[in-house]
Amino acid sequence: MLEWEINLVVMSGKIEEVLKYIEDYLEVPRSEYGGMSACPFAKKERKSNNIHMDIIEGDNTFLECMEKFYESGKDNAIFISDIEMPGNETKSYQDSLNRELILNAFIHHKALCINPKDEHEVGGFNPRSHSPYFLILINNQKEINLAHKKMMETNYFDKMDAKYKKYLGA
Repeated sequence: MLEWEINLVVMSGKIEEVLKYIEDYLEVPRSEYGGMSACPFAKKERKSNNIHMDIIEGDNTFLECMEKFYESGKDNAIFISDIEMPGNETKSYQDSLNRELILNAFIHHKALCINPKDEHEVGGFNPRSHSPYFLILINNQKEINLAHKKMMETNYFDKMDAKYKKYLGA
């Protein structure tokens, strides 16, 4: 097998792992989230094939992944990374990615990081801890704000502690 063929197989395997994680942990309705799934919009986007997926590694940087995402025409992206960092550093890293988006004219999108080392639980359940990789989710800023507003009208946040609500801006 040639090196590029091996890279395609590895990339395909990582993407399959992330898709399985999404289906098994983010899409399943849970009592901890008021009967909603941990990510109430993931299933619709996945089923409509509206998620661009890429891997940040080697020469493939975050901004190069963003360029490919824009070229894909899809509304959302997931970038898989081998970043290793303590959970308490995730938010500051996420903030730095959002500043980088603004500085590079990607003003309509927002980054959200899922770190398997994050310790955010809701009723003893931590979906982030099950992620096979550090993930950078990219969503349309306007859509995420509208979705957040709709979720505020549900009981999605009821079982979250104040610290996690603050982290999510709820």
